[in-house]
Formats: sequence, structure tokens, C-alpha cells
Amino acid sequence: MPVSDLDLDNSQTLEALQDLLPGFVYQLRMTPDGHFDYPYVGEVAERWFGVDREALKKDAGPLLDCIHPEDREAVMRSTMESVEHSQPRNREFRMQCRGNAVIWLSAYDTTRRLADGTRVWTGFATDISASKELEASLRQSEAQFRALVETASDVIYSLRPDRVFTYVSPNWTENLGYPISAAIGHSIDEYVAPEDVPACDAFLQRIAETGQKDSGIEYRIRHQDGYYRWHTSSVSPMLDEEGQVTAFLGIARDITERKATDAQMQRLAHYDPLTQLPNRTLFYQMLDHELTGARREGQQVALMFVDLDEFKPVNDQHGHAAGDLLLRLVAGRLLGSIRESDVAARIAGDEFVVMLPRFHSVEESRAQAAAIGEKIRAALAKPFDCAGPEVQISCSIGIALFPLDATDGPALSRAADAAMYVAKNAGRNQMVVYDRAVHGAEALGYRGY
Repeated sequence: MPVSDLDLDNSQTLEALQDLLPGFVYQLRMTPDGHFDYPYVGEVAERWFGVDREALKKDAGPLLDCIHPEDREAVMRSTMESVEHSQPRNREFRMQCRGNAVIWLSAYDTTRRLADGTRVWTGFATDISASKELEASLRQSEAQFRALVETASDVIYSLRPDRVFTYVSPNWTENLGYPISAAIGHSIDEYVAPEDVPACDAFLQRIAETGQKDSGIEYRIRHQDGYYRWHTSSVSPMLDEEGQVTAFLGIARDITERKATDAQMQRLAHYDPLTQLPNRTLFYQMLDHELTGARREGQQVALMFVDLDEFKPVNDQHGHAAGDLLLRLVAGRLLGSIRESDVAARIAGDEFVVMLPRFHSVEESRAQAAAIGEKIRAALAKPFDCAGPEVQISCSIGIALFPLDATDGPALSRAADAAMYVAKNAGRNQMVVYDRAVHGAEALGYRGY
């Protein structure tokens, strides 16, 4: 049977089908001698590629030559492979249009073999350039996002509504030491410090309830080596059409250094940088707090003023470095002489104070304060090795009792200061317990809270 008489698809049927599709319908034929022609090709192909439909019925070359040079070999190979396997094929490739413009086609066809060995492919092709451009744009956006995530110093993460990690950025490993696989599928609660878990849970619950982004939560998170680092997170909820949270997307920043700096600033504001004892500001805050509790519980508090004797000559004779070392050594001996519940502070150059709380009676507070005061006096009377010169000093100590001698902090301080000056004026290296009848007038000389 001659090829022209083959039982090919009716052209009218293909034309009707062409009207229903956004691209063009085609029927490609290969004769046993390897010649290609198009018994039918939709008129869209003529408009897109500038080919003559009638000429294609004799020779498929003009349209096949429009296949992009970089894709032609793959397209022809897949065409012949479909003959071998008699399977439908769906492939994507580029075509060159008029004016050298390039479009992407998606072609789907089926193949059949006629009795004389002729091969026929019947199918359709559509322009997918827009979707390919979108794919390329998405790939570029994904690549940019991936580069941003992978180079960001912050940790980017996502959680399921039950707080389980579904994603962590590579900086998770750099910041916390764990491999990414250790996080995925695990709850964030496994890594957050137990004391901080309730606050983190409440933070995420608030976001889930409001459906609004929130930020500023600070928490400690465990490093693989066992210690904790400080993080702060901003979290946005991912919502479904009904407004229900399907995920949390978070960005966590390591603020460990900032927290350390804040702690150091707090310490500088409240502690003496030389001796590391509480400074005047912190000590009197602590005293007020302790007196409030003692007043409520009916307890006694003793306040002790400790002033070093002959400290100035140490600076004059051995230099300020020796004087600073001496003050640090004095602080150490003070701490070694008092109870764990007591508080020692440095409030001026060579002036120290000690608060002795939690006594249950006047007799107990007087006796314990006198005993601790004598212990301090004896400790400070021993020689000090100031990195070379041996230094001998002493101290004058004044003690006042709350509420026996005063009912508030300023008055208690005036009484202790007055007793200390009595000790100093009496020859130094002494301890004096305030007595209102004897020292009341001298208390007026106190220099302020």
C-alpha cells in the first residue's frame, strides 16, 4: 500500500482538535527509508516559526531545524527511542522562532507503526515559556534565599505547631555545635534551658492565639558541649485559610556577648571594681530590703562600720599599687570573718560596712555582732604581704543594732558611724557597740546614706 494511502488521522479531525488547544497539533511521519515529513501541522506553527505548512507535508526539515541546536540531538534521540519502546513521550525543549526569539515547548505524542514500517507520531505542543521563566525566577530566588540563609549569622528555623523543628539553617551547627539532623524532628524544648521553657511556650502560644508576629523573647539554649548560649527570637506564624497556625517561622540571634556585657555593666554599677564587694548603692539597697523583712518578721539586724587605721601611709610609702592590693586583701579577710548570710561592702576609699541579719533577739544580735566584730578586728590586725613589703594596719569598728538603736536605714547608719568614730578617737584598733546614752550626740556627725 503506498504511503499516500495510509490510514492516517483525518485532517479535519486534527483541525477540530487544534481549535481546542493553546498550542498546535502535529502528525510527524518517518518512512522506512528515514525520510521525515508532516502530514499535518497546526497553523500556529506557521505563525510561530515562519514555516510553510504545505511544504512540511513533503519535508519536515524546516520545522525540525527550528529546534534549538543545544536541544536537537536529545529531541531526535527521544523520538527514535519512542519507536523502540512504543511508548508515549512528553518532553520539553526550546524552539527558535522568527527573529531568532526562543520559546520553550512541551510536546506530548504517541507513536504507532504501520504495516509497511512507516512510523507516525501524533501529538500536540504548547508554549511553556512563561512557566519556564517562572521556574528560573523561582530557582534564582531560592538560590538567593539559600545563599542568604547559609551566610546569615542568625539561625533561621521553622517549627510545627507542637514546637518540633522542621528546618534549621546551617548556622545552627556553627552556633550550637549540633548537626542539623539532631534538630529536625525534635522539640525545641529539648535544647532550651528548663527554666526558660515556660516563657518560650507562652511566647509561642501568644503568637498562635493572636496570629501576629512577635519578637524579643530571650532564652538560653544548650550548646553541644553542655554550656548555654543566649538567644533572642523573632517568630512569625504561618496560617491556613481558616487562620489556624500551621507552622512557626523564626529567626534567632545569638546575644551571649551582649548579655555578658550587660551583666558586666550591671556589676560595674553595683560592685566595687577593686575588691568586687558590693558598692555603696547596692549595699544600702540590700540594707533597706533586709530591714523591711526584719521589721515584718520581728527580727534583729546589726550594722557594722569598719574604717582602716593608718591606710594613707601605705599609699605614701609603698605606692598606690600596694594600697590597692591591701584593699583587696582586706576584702578577702572580711569575707573570711563573717557568716554566709552576712554582707560586706566597700563604700569609700578605706571604709567598709558589714550587715549582720536574721537575729532573733537583742541579746543574740549584740553578742554575735560583738563576736564577729572582734574576729574582723583581729584578722585585720595581722600583717599583710603586699607583694613585697609587709604592711601592718588595724581598724576601728562601730556597731549599731536594729531596731534597738534605730528603726530605719539612715538612722542605723548614723549610729554605727558614730560608734566607729568613738573607737577611732579612743586610740584605734578597737570595736565599739553603739550606746544611745553615750554616743547619741556624736551620731549627728554621720556623713550621709
